[in-house]
Amino acid sequence: MPLEQSRTAIGAVGELLRTRLTARTSAGSVDVGRPEVAAGSAGPKFNLFLYQIEIDGYLRNQALDEGQDAPLWLVLRYLITAYDDSQESDSVAAHELLGEGMLALQELNFMQPSVPALMDNPQSLKITFDSADVDLLSKIMQGSDERYRLSAAFQVRPVMIAPSQPPSYAPLVQTVGPPGNEGVEVIPSLGPTLTRVEPEKFEAGDTITVFGEELSSAVQELRVGDQGYGITAAPAGRVRTRIPADTELSPGSHVIVAVSLSASGRRIHSNAIVGTLMPTLVSAVPGALTPDVSGNLFGSLTLTGERLGGPDDSIFVAFYRDGAIQLMLEASGIATQDSLTATVGVDDALPPGRYRIILRTNGAQAMAMPEVNWS
Repeated sequence: MPLEQSRTAIGAVGELLRTRLTARTSAGSVDVGRPEVAAGSAGPKFNLFLYQIEIDGYLRNQALDEGQDAPLWLVLRYLITAYDDSQESDSVAAHELLGEGMLALQELNFMQPSVPALMDNPQSLKITFDSADVDLLSKIMQGSDERYRLSAAFQVRPVMIAPSQPPSYAPLVQTVGPPGNEGVEVIPSLGPTLTRVEPEKFEAGDTITVFGEELSSAVQELRVGDQGYGITAAPAGRVRTRIPADTELSPGSHVIVAVSLSASGRRIHSNAIVGTLMPTLVSAVPGALTPDVSGNLFGSLTLTGERLGGPDDSIFVAFYRDGAIQLMLEASGIATQDSLTATVGVDDALPPGRYRIILRTNGAQAMAMPEVNWS
Protein backbone atom coordinates (compact mmCIF):
# COMPACT_ATOMS: atom_id res chain seq x y z
CA MET A 1 0.00 0.00 0.00
CA PRO A 2 1.22 3.60 -0.62
CA LEU A 3 1.33 4.45 3.10
CA GLU A 4 3.65 1.50 3.70
CA GLN A 5 5.79 2.61 0.76
CA SER A 6 6.22 6.07 2.32
CA ARG A 7 9.25 4.69 4.18
CA THR A 8 11.19 5.23 0.92
CA ALA A 9 9.97 8.84 0.62
CA ILE A 10 13.40 10.44 1.10
CA GLY A 11 14.88 8.64 -1.89
CA ALA A 12 11.68 9.18 -3.88
CA VAL A 13 11.98 12.96 -3.51
CA GLY A 14 15.53 12.87 -4.92
CA GLU A 15 14.43 10.71 -7.83
CA LEU A 16 11.46 13.02 -8.50
CA LEU A 17 13.70 16.11 -8.56
CA ARG A 18 16.16 14.37 -10.88
CA THR A 19 13.41 13.37 -13.32
CA ARG A 20 11.87 16.83 -13.45
CA LEU A 21 15.21 18.66 -13.81
CA THR A 22 16.23 16.37 -16.66
CA ALA A 23 12.92 16.93 -18.44
CA ARG A 24 12.71 20.72 -18.04
CA THR A 25 16.30 21.91 -18.52
CA SER A 26 19.10 21.50 -21.06
CA ALA A 27 21.11 19.36 -18.65
CA GLY A 28 22.08 15.97 -19.98
CA SER A 29 21.85 14.28 -16.59
CA VAL A 30 21.34 14.85 -12.88
CA ASP A 31 23.63 13.20 -10.36
CA VAL A 32 22.68 12.68 -6.71
CA GLY A 33 25.61 12.84 -4.32
CA ARG A 34 28.44 15.03 -3.12
CA PRO A 35 29.49 17.83 -5.53
CA GLU A 36 33.10 16.66 -5.90
CA VAL A 37 31.96 13.22 -7.07
CA ALA A 38 29.87 14.74 -9.87
CA ALA A 39 32.89 16.73 -11.08
CA GLY A 40 34.46 13.55 -12.42
CA SER A 41 31.88 12.88 -15.16
CA ALA A 42 30.93 14.75 -18.33
CA GLY A 43 28.39 17.59 -18.42
CA PRO A 44 26.37 19.67 -18.84
CA LYS A 45 24.54 18.40 -15.80
CA PHE A 46 23.26 19.07 -12.30
CA ASN A 47 24.26 17.59 -9.00
CA LEU A 48 21.76 17.30 -6.16
CA PHE A 49 23.24 16.94 -2.69
CA LEU A 50 20.95 16.20 0.27
CA TYR A 51 22.96 17.77 3.08
CA GLN A 52 20.43 18.00 5.95
CA ILE A 53 17.21 16.38 7.19
CA GLU A 54 15.05 18.06 9.84
CA ILE A 55 11.81 17.26 11.65
CA ASP A 56 9.10 19.73 10.60
CA GLY A 57 8.33 21.60 13.83
CA TYR A 58 4.90 22.77 12.68
CA LEU A 59 3.62 19.25 11.97
CA ARG A 60 5.62 17.28 14.54
CA ASN A 61 2.58 16.00 16.47
CA GLN A 62 -0.05 16.05 13.70
CA ALA A 63 -1.54 12.61 13.05
CA LEU A 64 -3.24 11.60 9.80
CA ASP A 65 -6.32 10.56 11.76
CA GLU A 66 -7.39 10.58 15.39
CA GLY A 67 -6.20 7.40 17.09
CA GLN A 68 -3.08 7.06 14.96
CA ASP A 69 0.49 7.84 15.86
CA ALA A 70 1.87 10.94 14.19
CA PRO A 71 4.08 10.16 11.17
CA LEU A 72 7.53 11.56 10.63
CA TRP A 73 7.19 14.96 8.96
CA LEU A 74 10.51 15.84 7.36
CA VAL A 75 12.19 18.86 5.81
CA LEU A 76 14.83 17.87 3.21
CA ARG A 77 17.54 20.45 2.47
CA TYR A 78 19.42 20.19 -0.83
CA LEU A 79 22.23 21.91 -2.71
CA ILE A 80 21.95 22.07 -6.51
CA THR A 81 25.21 22.58 -8.42
CA ALA A 82 25.51 23.04 -12.20
CA TYR A 83 28.45 21.79 -14.35
CA ASP A 84 29.34 22.75 -17.93
CA ASP A 85 30.86 20.54 -20.66
CA SER A 86 34.28 20.79 -19.03
CA GLN A 87 33.04 19.69 -15.57
CA GLU A 88 33.44 23.23 -14.30
CA SER A 89 30.90 24.72 -11.88
CA ASP A 90 32.13 28.32 -11.93
CA SER A 91 31.94 29.16 -15.63
CA VAL A 92 29.39 31.31 -17.41
CA ALA A 93 27.83 28.23 -19.00
CA ALA A 94 27.49 26.58 -15.57
CA HIS A 95 25.90 29.72 -14.16
CA GLU A 96 23.39 29.80 -17.01
CA LEU A 97 22.51 26.16 -16.41
CA LEU A 98 22.12 26.83 -12.68
CA GLY A 99 19.58 29.52 -13.51
CA GLU A 100 17.64 27.03 -15.64
CA GLY A 101 17.62 24.59 -12.76
CA MET A 102 16.39 27.14 -10.23
CA LEU A 103 13.59 28.19 -12.59
CA ALA A 104 12.58 24.56 -13.08
CA LEU A 105 12.44 24.05 -9.32
CA GLN A 106 10.38 27.20 -8.90
CA GLU A 107 7.90 25.92 -11.51
CA LEU A 108 7.62 22.62 -9.65
CA ASN A 109 6.43 24.34 -6.47
CA PHE A 110 3.46 22.73 -4.71
CA MET A 111 4.01 19.36 -6.37
CA GLN A 112 1.46 16.57 -5.90
CA PRO A 113 3.58 13.57 -6.94
CA SER A 114 2.11 10.38 -8.36
CA VAL A 115 4.93 8.05 -7.28
CA PRO A 116 3.71 5.48 -4.71
CA ALA A 117 6.03 6.61 -1.92
CA LEU A 118 4.75 10.20 -2.11
CA MET A 119 1.21 10.05 -3.49
CA ASP A 120 -0.42 9.73 -0.05
CA ASN A 121 1.42 12.76 1.29
CA PRO A 122 -1.60 14.78 2.60
CA GLN A 123 -0.01 18.09 1.66
CA SER A 124 1.62 19.16 -1.59
CA LEU A 125 5.39 19.28 -1.51
CA LYS A 126 6.59 22.87 -1.19
CA ILE A 127 9.97 23.92 -2.58
CA THR A 128 11.52 26.96 -0.91
CA PHE A 129 14.92 28.47 -1.71
CA ASP A 130 17.23 29.03 1.24
CA SER A 131 20.22 31.31 1.68
CA ALA A 132 23.37 29.60 0.36
CA ASP A 133 25.94 31.94 1.82
CA VAL A 134 29.70 31.48 1.86
CA ASP A 135 29.65 29.98 5.37
CA LEU A 136 27.17 27.26 4.42
CA LEU A 137 28.95 26.29 1.20
CA SER A 138 32.38 26.36 2.86
CA LYS A 139 31.23 24.05 5.64
CA ILE A 140 29.73 21.55 3.22
CA MET A 141 32.51 21.67 0.63
CA GLN A 142 35.49 21.13 2.85
CA GLY A 143 38.26 18.58 2.74
CA SER A 144 41.40 17.90 0.74
CA ASP A 145 39.55 16.83 -2.43
CA GLU A 146 36.84 19.48 -2.39
CA ARG A 147 36.74 23.12 -3.39
CA TYR A 148 34.22 25.92 -3.22
CA ARG A 149 31.50 25.58 -5.88
CA LEU A 150 28.71 28.08 -6.46
CA SER A 151 25.43 26.35 -5.59
CA ALA A 152 21.82 27.12 -4.73
CA ALA A 153 20.19 25.80 -1.56
CA PHE A 154 16.54 24.80 -1.31
CA GLN A 155 14.26 22.76 0.93
CA VAL A 156 11.39 20.39 0.25
CA ARG A 157 8.65 20.04 2.88
CA PRO A 158 6.66 18.37 4.28
CA VAL A 159 7.80 14.86 3.39
CA MET A 160 5.84 12.20 5.25
CA ILE A 161 7.00 8.78 6.43
CA ALA A 162 3.97 7.03 7.93
CA PRO A 163 4.30 4.70 10.94
CA SER A 164 3.73 1.00 10.48
CA GLN A 165 2.00 0.47 13.84
CA PRO A 166 -1.76 -0.18 13.69
CA PRO A 167 -3.94 2.72 14.91
CA SER A 168 -5.54 2.64 18.36
CA TYR A 169 -9.16 2.79 17.20
CA ALA A 170 -12.00 1.51 19.39
CA PRO A 171 -15.70 0.80 18.84
CA LEU A 172 -18.05 3.76 19.17
CA VAL A 173 -19.94 4.35 22.41
CA GLN A 174 -23.45 3.02 21.91
CA THR A 175 -24.78 2.69 25.46
CA VAL A 176 -24.36 4.69 28.64
CA GLY A 177 -24.86 2.80 31.89
CA PRO A 178 -26.23 -0.77 31.70
CA PRO A 179 -25.23 -2.65 28.50
CA GLY A 180 -27.82 -2.59 25.75
CA ASN A 181 -26.10 -3.01 22.40
CA GLU A 182 -22.65 -4.02 21.32
CA GLY A 183 -20.06 -1.30 21.81
CA VAL A 184 -18.04 0.35 24.50
CA GLU A 185 -19.82 0.75 27.84
CA VAL A 186 -19.26 3.89 29.86
CA ILE A 187 -20.75 5.21 33.05
CA PRO A 188 -22.46 8.59 33.17
CA SER A 189 -20.41 11.65 34.07
CA LEU A 190 -19.95 12.20 37.77
CA GLY A 191 -20.44 15.90 37.20
CA PRO A 192 -18.13 18.88 36.77
CA THR A 193 -14.74 18.97 38.47
CA LEU A 194 -13.79 22.42 39.77
CA THR A 195 -10.16 23.51 40.04
CA ARG A 196 -10.16 27.20 41.02
CA VAL A 197 -12.15 30.39 41.28
CA GLU A 198 -11.07 33.84 40.12
CA PRO A 199 -10.90 36.10 41.96
CA GLU A 200 -10.43 34.04 45.11
CA LYS A 201 -11.58 37.04 47.17
CA PHE A 202 -14.55 39.05 45.98
CA GLU A 203 -17.17 41.53 47.15
CA ALA A 204 -20.94 41.58 46.77
CA GLY A 205 -21.75 42.77 43.26
CA ASP A 206 -18.61 41.20 41.73
CA THR A 207 -18.58 38.57 38.98
CA ILE A 208 -16.65 35.39 39.73
CA THR A 209 -15.35 32.80 37.25
CA VAL A 210 -15.04 29.14 38.19
CA PHE A 211 -12.63 26.95 36.17
CA GLY A 212 -12.66 23.18 35.81
CA GLU A 213 -13.55 20.19 33.65
CA GLU A 214 -16.93 19.38 32.08
CA LEU A 215 -18.07 22.94 32.67
CA SER A 216 -20.50 24.14 30.02
CA SER A 217 -23.95 25.60 29.56
CA ALA A 218 -25.27 22.38 31.14
CA VAL A 219 -24.31 23.87 34.53
CA GLN A 220 -27.51 25.35 35.96
CA GLU A 221 -26.14 27.31 38.89
CA LEU A 222 -23.23 27.95 41.19
CA ARG A 223 -23.88 27.51 44.87
CA VAL A 224 -21.83 29.78 47.11
CA GLY A 225 -22.39 28.73 50.69
CA ASP A 226 -26.13 28.14 51.02
CA GLN A 227 -27.05 30.51 48.17
CA GLY A 228 -27.56 29.54 44.51
CA TYR A 229 -26.78 31.94 41.67
CA GLY A 230 -27.64 31.50 37.98
CA ILE A 231 -24.95 31.27 35.31
CA THR A 232 -24.33 34.47 33.33
CA ALA A 233 -21.78 32.98 30.86
CA ALA A 234 -20.28 29.57 30.14
CA PRO A 235 -17.18 29.70 27.90
CA ALA A 236 -15.39 26.39 27.41
CA GLY A 237 -13.96 25.10 30.66
CA ARG A 238 -15.41 27.85 32.86
CA VAL A 239 -18.66 29.35 34.12
CA ARG A 240 -19.41 32.81 35.48
CA THR A 241 -21.93 34.21 37.88
CA ARG A 242 -22.52 37.52 39.59
CA ILE A 243 -22.78 37.74 43.37
CA PRO A 244 -25.74 40.08 43.90
CA ALA A 245 -25.15 43.24 45.90
CA ASP A 246 -28.08 42.27 48.12
CA THR A 247 -26.92 38.69 48.73
CA GLU A 248 -27.80 37.18 52.09
CA LEU A 249 -24.35 35.71 52.50
CA SER A 250 -22.17 36.85 55.36
CA PRO A 251 -18.53 37.74 54.73
CA GLY A 252 -15.99 34.94 55.06
CA SER A 253 -14.93 31.76 53.29
CA HIS A 254 -17.67 29.83 51.49
CA VAL A 255 -17.81 26.52 49.68
CA ILE A 256 -18.48 26.88 45.92
CA VAL A 257 -20.20 24.02 44.04
CA ALA A 258 -21.38 23.76 40.43
CA VAL A 259 -24.79 22.14 39.92
CA SER A 260 -25.91 20.56 36.63
CA LEU A 261 -28.84 18.36 35.62
CA SER A 262 -28.59 14.80 34.33
CA ALA A 263 -30.74 13.53 31.46
CA SER A 264 -33.21 12.16 34.02
CA GLY A 265 -33.44 15.52 35.78
CA ARG A 266 -31.28 14.66 38.78
CA ARG A 267 -29.09 17.39 40.22
CA ILE A 268 -25.39 16.57 39.91
CA HIS A 269 -23.01 18.42 42.22
CA SER A 270 -19.34 19.02 41.54
CA ASN A 271 -16.54 18.87 44.04
CA ALA A 272 -16.22 21.89 46.34
CA ILE A 273 -13.71 24.71 46.21
CA VAL A 274 -13.45 27.73 48.51
CA GLY A 275 -13.93 31.41 47.78
CA THR A 276 -13.98 34.37 50.15
CA LEU A 277 -16.66 37.07 50.26
CA MET A 278 -15.15 40.26 51.66
CA PRO A 279 -17.05 42.96 53.54
CA THR A 280 -17.41 46.25 51.69
CA LEU A 281 -16.55 49.09 54.05
CA VAL A 282 -17.59 52.53 52.78
CA SER A 283 -17.16 54.94 55.70
CA ALA A 284 -16.23 55.19 59.37
CA VAL A 285 -17.47 58.16 61.40
CA PRO A 286 -16.71 58.85 65.10
CA GLY A 287 -19.54 59.92 67.36
CA ALA A 288 -19.25 62.34 70.30
CA LEU A 289 -15.87 61.68 71.98
CA THR A 290 -15.07 62.20 75.65
CA PRO A 291 -11.56 62.83 77.05
CA ASP A 292 -10.28 60.94 80.06
CA VAL A 293 -8.01 62.39 82.75
CA SER A 294 -4.93 61.97 80.53
CA GLY A 295 -6.52 63.57 77.47
CA ASN A 296 -7.15 60.34 75.59
CA LEU A 297 -10.57 60.00 73.92
CA PHE A 298 -13.26 57.33 74.18
CA GLY A 299 -16.61 57.02 72.44
CA SER A 300 -18.30 55.27 69.52
CA LEU A 301 -17.41 54.67 65.88
CA THR A 302 -20.08 53.98 63.24
CA LEU A 303 -19.14 51.96 60.15
CA THR A 304 -21.34 51.80 57.03
CA GLY A 305 -21.14 49.65 53.91
CA GLU A 306 -22.42 46.36 52.55
CA ARG A 307 -22.06 42.80 53.86
CA LEU A 308 -20.34 44.04 57.01
CA GLY A 309 -21.59 41.10 59.06
CA GLY A 310 -24.69 40.06 60.93
CA PRO A 311 -25.60 39.31 64.57
CA ASP A 312 -24.08 35.80 64.44
CA ASP A 313 -20.83 36.78 62.73
CA SER A 314 -17.40 37.32 64.23
CA ILE A 315 -16.60 41.00 63.62
CA PHE A 316 -13.46 42.91 64.65
CA VAL A 317 -12.65 46.59 64.18
CA ALA A 318 -9.05 47.76 64.50
CA PHE A 319 -7.54 51.24 64.86
CA TYR A 320 -4.28 51.35 62.87
CA ARG A 321 -1.55 54.03 63.12
CA ASP A 322 2.23 54.30 62.91
CA GLY A 323 2.57 50.87 61.31
CA ALA A 324 0.77 48.96 64.08
CA ILE A 325 -2.67 48.12 65.46
CA GLN A 326 -3.35 50.50 68.35
CA LEU A 327 -6.65 48.95 69.46
CA MET A 328 -8.78 45.96 68.46
CA LEU A 329 -12.51 45.88 69.29
CA GLU A 330 -15.20 43.26 68.80
CA ALA A 331 -18.43 44.55 67.25
CA SER A 332 -21.92 43.19 66.72
CA GLY A 333 -23.66 43.32 63.36
CA ILE A 334 -27.28 43.76 62.41
CA ALA A 335 -29.49 41.70 60.10
CA THR A 336 -29.18 44.11 57.18
CA GLN A 337 -25.35 44.04 57.46
CA ASP A 338 -25.08 47.66 56.31
CA SER A 339 -23.80 49.29 59.51
CA LEU A 340 -21.79 48.56 62.66
CA THR A 341 -21.07 50.40 65.86
CA ALA A 342 -17.80 49.87 67.71
CA THR A 343 -17.44 51.39 71.19
CA VAL A 344 -14.12 52.49 72.62
CA GLY A 345 -14.46 52.30 76.40
CA VAL A 346 -12.83 54.60 78.92
CA ASP A 347 -10.25 51.93 79.76
CA ASP A 348 -9.25 51.76 76.07
CA ALA A 349 -9.25 55.49 75.35
CA LEU A 350 -7.05 56.42 72.38
CA PRO A 351 -4.74 59.41 71.99
CA PRO A 352 -6.14 62.04 69.63
CA GLY A 353 -5.03 61.74 66.01
CA ARG A 354 -5.82 60.18 62.68
CA TYR A 355 -6.34 56.41 62.42
CA ARG A 356 -6.99 53.94 59.64
CA ILE A 357 -9.91 51.58 60.34
CA ILE A 358 -9.51 47.88 59.50
CA LEU A 359 -12.61 45.67 59.42
CA ARG A 360 -12.44 41.86 59.55
CA THR A 361 -15.57 39.71 59.49
CA ASN A 362 -15.31 35.94 59.81
CA GLY A 363 -11.65 36.21 58.88
CA ALA A 364 -12.32 38.22 55.70
CA GLN A 365 -10.83 41.72 55.64
CA ALA A 366 -12.41 44.66 53.86
CA MET A 367 -10.25 46.18 51.13
CA ALA A 368 -11.06 49.79 52.06
CA MET A 369 -9.44 51.32 55.15
CA PRO A 370 -11.09 54.71 55.69
CA GLU A 371 -9.24 57.28 57.77
CA VAL A 372 -10.91 58.84 60.81
CA ASN A 373 -9.99 61.92 62.80
CA TRP A 374 -10.17 60.75 66.42
CA SER A 375 -10.27 64.14 68.08
